[in-house]
Amino acid sequence: MILTIDIGNTNITYGFFHQSDEVLHYANSKTDKQMTTDDLAVHFFNLLHLWGINKAQIREVVISSVVPRMDYPFQHLFSKYMNIEPFFVKRDSIQLQLNYDNPNEIGADRIVNAYAGICIYPGKNLIIIDFGTATTFDVVTAERSYEGGLIIPGILTSLNALEEKASKLPHIDLSITPKLIGKNSVDGIRSGLLNGSGAMLDEITRRIAGEMGWKDCTVIATGGLSELIKQTSNSIDIIDRHLTLKGLYYIRKTKDA
Repeated sequence: MILTIDIGNTNITYGFFHQSDEVLHYANSKTDKQMTTDDLAVHFFNLLHLWGINKAQIREVVISSVVPRMDYPFQHLFSKYMNIEPFFVKRDSIQLQLNYDNPNEIGADRIVNAYAGICIYPGKNLIIIDFGTATTFDVVTAERSYEGGLIIPGILTSLNALEEKASKLPHIDLSITPKLIGKNSVDGIRSGLLNGSGAMLDEITRRIAGEMGWKDCTVIATGGLSELIKQTSNSIDIIDRHLTLKGLYYIRKTKDA
């Protein structure tokens, strides 16, 4: 069994794979930079108990991290408690051309998403959108070249900033897709975030395709809010909530090829 872990600025996602690219189990937890190795061990082994997984079933661990502070606690967790040396994904471990000014600036999760895209949808021009702490657009050609993209403050990041600055605002529930024209402040904010994001996505993907000279491309969305945004967008072709985890799985399988 292969365990994949995506360490993000807001959440940590765990995914288990066994002999295929289908996720058997997955979970999200909040990223806490103060957690020690032992804190992580308690949390992780509770997850294994919840899923009925024996730690001996885990043969390999593959990690993508954009939080350097968390790298050592995770490395130590698996070496100390499971005698496994986790594989941390680096840019040079991924078979993908990086047409970027400074490849070291690219978040590991973005490269992993791009690699997942070319493995699952080979020979296609791709725009991959990840709704996370930041909303990222990544552009990948059918020739397996990563061309860069856009980074925009994430939907929840924007909402949290607004709630922090406007103390009179009530909590905004984003689980409801609103009409475009809000009749009160809550619906206005909800529409601005969800309908606004959908409209932005449609226009940005149109402009990317134009700049790249593409007549056809596939738009893939991932991240927790992707299903909601699909309801306000006309451009999303595919939603894959586990795209990053699948990318980590493919990277590990390719490493042995």
